[in-house]
Amino acid sequence: MTNSTEKKKFLNSINHFRGIAIIFIVMAHCYRPAGWEIVTLADKFWFNLMMNGTVFFVFISGFLFHHVFYHRWDYRKYMENKTKYVFLPYILLSLPWIIWHLTAAPEPTLHNLHADITETSTAAAWYVITGRALTAYWYIPMGMMLFALSPLVMLMIRKHWLLLSAVPLFLIAMYVHRPVSNLNAIQSLVYFFPVYLIGAWASRHRDKLFPFIDKYWLIMLLTAISLAFIQAYYFGHGVLNKDAFEATVPDLMLPQKLLINFVLLAILNKFEHISIGFLQKLAEVSFAIYFIHPWITTPWWMIYDSPDLLGIAGKGNIFTTFIVTMVVIYISYLIAVLIKKLLDKRSRYLIGW
Repeated sequence: MTNSTEKKKFLNSINHFRGIAIIFIVMAHCYRPAGWEIVTLADKFWFNLMMNGTVFFVFISGFLFHHVFYHRWDYRKYMENKTKYVFLPYILLSLPWIIWHLTAAPEPTLHNLHADITETSTAAAWYVITGRALTAYWYIPMGMMLFALSPLVMLMIRKHWLLLSAVPLFLIAMYVHRPVSNLNAIQSLVYFFPVYLIGAWASRHRDKLFPFIDKYWLIMLLTAISLAFIQAYYFGHGVLNKDAFEATVPDLMLPQKLLINFVLLAILNKFEHISIGFLQKLAEVSFAIYFIHPWITTPWWMIYDSPDLLGIAGKGNIFTTFIVTMVVIYISYLIAVLIKKLLDKRSRYLIGW
């Protein structure tokens, strides 16, 4: 195991990975405005490789939890920072959309459609608890619970229980799947928690892990590709959201994404000595891009009641999705920079950066 000083050093590979992860996150919300209709087997295959990039985000979060906080642990300060720079931006950026859902959204509103709620205060609370006010915001209620469990993760690290706990929890997650419409934060936590633990384990044992994945990355990649194809051929495409205890097919996307996660780590580790400016900048602004991009992608379907604002439905594919994704990321980045200039350090309370 590496010493304390080495563990704290800045890792270009992980920072580059953060930049790649935000691209996957945004891509998952851009395929509809990019005109990509998932019909053919090839469409389903590429779609399966693209979706569920949240696994990368959670893995990196677990990795950095061990790498950054393990040797200077202060639970109160940790949760205060997460509340100020994650939860507060979530509330502030959700509020206008919660008001819109409660006052101007077309029927049936989401809180009536998914929960049959009529009381205004209850509906507002429902949007905060579920994160359903905007696409992608479901992650924050789950993330805050994940942060709150950090003392348990610290115990697992100290007792060397990370992998021992992660393996059975990973198998459970493959059965549980992600929740319907990502509404159940507890189910999302059950799904992603083992990935977080594996991320922390990877940081603790990276001196052994990196040479291992460097040796077997091609096998991992081929296995991931096979899993994406098997899912496309037999089970369909995308994240197969369901109720937690509903018996159905195993979630092949979770092991697929974890394998791709390790492949990307192996590749990026080869360039540890190089700072890739584009990915470094994306990593720096990644949380702001996460918060801002739904403000661009959501109106396509929520306000205009159609994802086909550009009139290209049925003409898109993985490549048009990537192009739209980069445009959305660029606009989100410009907005983040503008907010940063206007608010300076206070921008962290609004966009997390």
